[in-house]
Amino acid sequence: MNKIAFLIALVLCQASLAQQTAPSPYHTPAGINEQLTSLAKSQPGEVTLHQLAKSYQGTDYQIIEISSKANPANKKKPSVLVVANLEGTAPLASEGALYLIGELLKKPEQYKDITWYVLACGNPDGAGRYFQKPLLADGRNFRPWNDDMDEQTDEDGPEDLNGDGYITQMRAKDPDGGYIPDDKDSRLMKRADPAKGEKGIYKLYQEGIDNDGDGQYNEDGTGGTNIGLTFPFLYGYNQTGTGAWSGSEPEIFALMKFVNEHPEIAMTMTYGYSNWCLQAPKGGRKSAVNLSAIKLPPRYAQMLNADPEKTYSLDEVKEMLKATVPPGTTVDDAMVAGMLDMGPVINPLEADSKIYTAFADKYKKYLKEKGWTSKRLDPQREKDGTFELLAYYQLGLPSFSMDFWALPKPKDSTKNAFIAYNDTILKGKGFSAWKEFDHPKLGKVEIGGNIPYADILPLPGQIDTLLNVQVPWIFELVKQIPSLAVGEVKVEAQGSGIYRIDAWISNDRQLPFPLAIGTRTKIVPPAIVTLTGKGISFISGRDRTPFEGIGGFETRKLTWIVRSDNPEDILIKVDPVNAFGSEKSIRLGGK
Repeated sequence: MNKIAFLIALVLCQASLAQQTAPSPYHTPAGINEQLTSLAKSQPGEVTLHQLAKSYQGTDYQIIEISSKANPANKKKPSVLVVANLEGTAPLASEGALYLIGELLKKPEQYKDITWYVLACGNPDGAGRYFQKPLLADGRNFRPWNDDMDEQTDEDGPEDLNGDGYITQMRAKDPDGGYIPDDKDSRLMKRADPAKGEKGIYKLYQEGIDNDGDGQYNEDGTGGTNIGLTFPFLYGYNQTGTGAWSGSEPEIFALMKFVNEHPEIAMTMTYGYSNWCLQAPKGGRKSAVNLSAIKLPPRYAQMLNADPEKTYSLDEVKEMLKATVPPGTTVDDAMVAGMLDMGPVINPLEADSKIYTAFADKYKKYLKEKGWTSKRLDPQREKDGTFELLAYYQLGLPSFSMDFWALPKPKDSTKNAFIAYNDTILKGKGFSAWKEFDHPKLGKVEIGGNIPYADILPLPGQIDTLLNVQVPWIFELVKQIPSLAVGEVKVEAQGSGIYRIDAWISNDRQLPFPLAIGTRTKIVPPAIVTLTGKGISFISGRDRTPFEGIGGFETRKLTWIVRSDNPEDILIKVDPVNAFGSEKSIRLGGK
């Protein structure tokens, strides 16, 4: 075993021992930072630790970089950014990030041509709450925040009234209540439906007391801002946990700054609650623009031979536009939206949806080949203000996400998934039975309900298998980062020292360059195709040609006409910032 392999084994062994003696199978934020620091010290040639910021409670906010420092050209290669547990309540996501780091360091070929950036703990303060008692699934940091806008701050949070170590629910009988026990399982509560002749008899509360005496319970607990819900795209103003403004916390600002300073990032992966690997991003968001009744500005109406007083559907506009663009030009939703300045795109573009669906189909086949046949609930839809939305809609990047685990589908489809899981797998330990309690203000109540995290996290014994099977999928995804290759080059002498040069540039991967959303946002920089040679001058074409809008496995031709009195070698080079490029040398005159 060489020195590097020994050090990796030592660090991983120490981590394993630490987990065996810890009260939880998950690493604390401090424990994650200790691992990252050890790796950076033991492998300075491959691992760099970037200190981005400090959390509100003073925890280091760090991204680990894994790359082949021995290869100076590596800095010109594309990179992948992986972020984990930004919402703070997904410790399994952080374990996935640590597992990925371990897999990368065991297989140097995975970072030979790609730089990896991994943020293993995207919300240190929120993640730290998991290791505190009483247990409550809350990913906000601890920055004081006046949720109920009264004259006090953080004065009315939950309390563990029955001393069981968990914050659950209280139900109190009340003639004004809106809830009744579920007729399929009396442990569950549901809203009474007057249309079905149902009348509520219970009020539901989070476990605790009305500390500030305003008639509300636990409406102003400790903190704060949830890092994972405070990114700019579809940011939720004045919502619980979204902070003062988008990017208000140092962690969010630092991460966005890091992304801005690394335009070579070609793909992102978010480990958390959504799963764009398993299920393509969903649309359905309502736009301020009525795409079925578009009124064309006069200048475009004239160009498209349309009536400026009439309205058209998006499909009708695309068909009209196809007749005016050069052959081979792709006319899609992004082009029309950009041309007509229809505002931000808030649903996946059609061309991108097809790509995501194709990748999801491949992922399902991959899981089946791994023997993964158990049926699970569908992933959560991504929340507004999340990083995966920012990466796709604003940065225009291939953005993927993974949740690693969800409740299994019950065999009896009429049964509640969690209750079925609790009764069969957890043996009842995931649900606290309703028990009477003398509440100081409400009188007789019952305390009970779901144990926090019981429906979010798998059994500890499942963790290794979940990560072993799912994490490596990212290595399949990165194989499809666009690779722009200079293929066939033809040189034809035209006489009098003039030459026509035709070069075919192909994208040898499945992902287009860029995605349709990248074409729309214009954030992804185009590749630059250069043609250089001693003593040549350009009659047609330029020495630097922007190149973008090439689909997966597509080929495009570029043509130059140059003059050269003395035939020399020329170099054609395609140089993208966040994709793979190539170059080819050829002699004018073919000799």
